[in-house]
Amino acid sequence: MITVQELVDKPYLGLAFQAGQSGGNKVVTWAHAVDLPDPWRWIEAGTLVMSTGAGLPEDAAAQSLWIQQLQQAQASALVFAPQPGAVSLTPALLAKADEIGLPVLSASFELEFVKLSRLVIEQVLRAQKERFDAGQRLFQVYADVLWQAADLPERLQLLGQKLASDLRIVDADSGAVLLTTAPANFDQPPLLRLPIPGRAHAVLEMGKVRSKWVDDPLLARVLAGLLGVELDRAMMARNDKRDEGKALLQDLIAGEMDFNTAKVMLERRGLRGSLVMVALRLPAALTGRFEQLHHVPELYGCFPLMLQAEHTLYLLINDDVDLLQHLLASLGTDAKMGISHPISAMISVQESVQQATLAVAHVAESDNTLVHYADLASEFALGPKTVSQAQAVVQHYLGRLLDYEAQHQLPLLQTLSVFLHQDGNWKTSAAQLNIHRQTLVYRLKLVEELTGIKPTSSHGISVFWLALQAQQSLK
Repeated sequence: MITVQELVDKPYLGLAFQAGQSGGNKVVTWAHAVDLPDPWRWIEAGTLVMSTGAGLPEDAAAQSLWIQQLQQAQASALVFAPQPGAVSLTPALLAKADEIGLPVLSASFELEFVKLSRLVIEQVLRAQKERFDAGQRLFQVYADVLWQAADLPERLQLLGQKLASDLRIVDADSGAVLLTTAPANFDQPPLLRLPIPGRAHAVLEMGKVRSKWVDDPLLARVLAGLLGVELDRAMMARNDKRDEGKALLQDLIAGEMDFNTAKVMLERRGLRGSLVMVALRLPAALTGRFEQLHHVPELYGCFPLMLQAEHTLYLLINDDVDLLQHLLASLGTDAKMGISHPISAMISVQESVQQATLAVAHVAESDNTLVHYADLASEFALGPKTVSQAQAVVQHYLGRLLDYEAQHQLPLLQTLSVFLHQDGNWKTSAAQLNIHRQTLVYRLKLVEELTGIKPTSSHGISVFWLALQAQQSLK
């Protein structure tokens, strides 16, 4: 492209500024000779308007309005080559042109508008060819990068190197940096900021650009479009990961897969070290927010297992305080979170689900938005303090036993209560229940299968005793 100033700098054209020199950097995208009284109706943005003055009004106020309308049509400049007897440009028009920054160029009537138009068109065509060639190079660079790098972070680094540009992708909502090639070079505001099309709702920022051919808004938009395809593909991959994680968590909760067996798969998902079960709860009308939770930037480095049950979302996730706080904040002020003990040989996945559920149920009765089961357990050491707390304890420790009893008429709660009151003595417990000792073994084994808690363990004795006491308090 060519600017107004570059046209003036060509001596053979004989152009000179009469007004609006501050707009000399405007780009000329076309040239059009028009002597109608309303040239703004016949031009597009960036047009160099060439006039002999035939359609120009005589009145100063009318001329001032005339030049303003030309500016509103986004003309790049006015070339005035008056024919003999044409109306002169008034001081009011020139003053208004200076005010609005619209260049007014004087030229000789002998200037051939065709010559000026040809020069502009040649520059436009040359610029279009250069842009086309640059676009071809951009696509070739991107194709090369796709072959050289397996994941998007590495590809972005290679793109930054090959394009000699500093690139950064940020989340449009939170402003969180998703990917960057040079963190230190973004201390200052970015030189260019473009929305990335697609569902990712992200923005491409370009810092220092050391490549002339990519320093073009259109090419930058093409780059943003290519990255948009990448981000959408990454979203689709995370959707698949969520579905896989749901199936895996269902198997772990149902006991169809051992936690130790699943560790290799969990590590591949970035779930290492101490893992906890988290229960997130939202009002029923807001549970749609759960559907996009796996796309929050903080989860780009790992893929937690997720399973939604009505208005509660369960996550098997890294025990990372900052990460959990970010997830809670991303769901809004209505969200509540309960966190289990770390999952271990002593705390099964099934037990961790119950702990997280009990913790999140307790949050509703406090001013907090997050509760750890460890804190809740110490608070309940002497038993639940309210009716709702008692109901929560009964539901989450005895709920499955109550459901089973209703369907099979087997007195599991009575069996459990007698066993605990007899201090775990098998012989006296069986005698009081008037059943064979092996039948007692069978029933307590069934309790363990239904709840995931072993009644003969110290943990099982404490929580079942607490739950049975809570049930008595509700009668």
